[in-house]
Amino acid sequence: MEKKTKDELQVRNREIQDRLSELNDLAVREKRNFTEDEKREWDALSRESELNTREITAQMTSEELAKHREVVNKGEQLREYFKAVRQGHADREITLLPVSEGSTSNVTASGAINLSIHEMIPTLHEGLDLPASLRIVTGVTGNEIWPVSLNDVEMEEVDEVASLNDQVLNFGNISPTQRRVGLTIPVSNMAIDNAAFDLLAFVQTKFTLALRIYLAKKIYSQADWTGNKGPFSNLSKTGDIEIGADAYKNILKAVAAFSDKGFFEGDVVIIMDRETEAELKATPLIAGAAGGFVVQNGRCAGYPYVVTHYLNTTLSGTSLVPTAKKYIGFGYFEWFALQQHGDVRMITDIYTGAKKNVTQVTLNTDWSMTDLSKKINGANNVTQAFALYEVTEPASSAEIGG
Repeated sequence: MEKKTKDELQVRNREIQDRLSELNDLAVREKRNFTEDEKREWDALSRESELNTREITAQMTSEELAKHREVVNKGEQLREYFKAVRQGHADREITLLPVSEGSTSNVTASGAINLSIHEMIPTLHEGLDLPASLRIVTGVTGNEIWPVSLNDVEMEEVDEVASLNDQVLNFGNISPTQRRVGLTIPVSNMAIDNAAFDLLAFVQTKFTLALRIYLAKKIYSQADWTGNKGPFSNLSKTGDIEIGADAYKNILKAVAAFSDKGFFEGDVVIIMDRETEAELKATPLIAGAAGGFVVQNGRCAGYPYVVTHYLNTTLSGTSLVPTAKKYIGFGYFEWFALQQHGDVRMITDIYTGAKKNVTQVTLNTDWSMTDLSKKINGANNVTQAFALYEVTEPASSAEIGG
């Protein structure tokens, strides 16, 4: 049998972890223990994963081995923390960052892995990417206020000894509104006890995906959210963009009209769905010319863009549903303040799921989303840094001729 390379073994181990997660999720969802077949499959996959890990370790360079040991140690720490909670030797509630010197009720003192918010937002998944210009601030404490200049003054031309008229500068302020955000997941005690099961990856994947989806839905969807709202939430369209042969010119004109508000710094980011992206990838910049395409080299008409299907969604009850039409969004995301406030608390509950042989892990924190452009240029709580355009197709010759 041909010996597998390190990369092949790592791919196989990821497949094994996915299958182990599926088995765990199925048993928890159906509120039961593993069947005999599932138990045998779990044990077999766990043994294979352990053997693969040993072979991967044997093929590692010294630098890779040091990093691997760090990850393994963190996974073991998280597992040992859960075990200690079950045995009554550790606090059931910890913060994911120490809050004071000498504190013992935090992730560092407990030995569990520090899951920082920044590590919980990977990209490269359809609809979940965030614009590069969007800054995420974590661990915000206290009451933040952004002062806003509401108006400007004008130079006057008067006679030599005439009095100048008094002009008033008006100021306002914007404060973020924190909203509690959290989730709870069951982790099987078998996974906690099984050294071959990558518990850290399992828990972190659950937290990571949930946060990415939450942020993408809130930031991009047109849904009229009742809590945190993204810049496109319940936003009326500014106009239409025809994406036929003149798509390049139409997008440039729309960006110019939208940006003509004093936005001199930073690039506008264009938001679209994957179908619109595909069409613009096949649309020449100039019809009949060899100048390239509207979307090429990771940019749309020369501007950075993000692909997400959430832009074309709204709320129906509590569920997101597709809109009847397609849209393109523009945004200066430097004007959108995305903040995580205070501590991130992880609570380990060993009692609620005891009869299902699971440990319940709950994450709680606070997030705020603040559009800082809603009071500039004399606006009255209307965004100035974001716009929504409906995508239209060019009229056919039959329609033109009536």
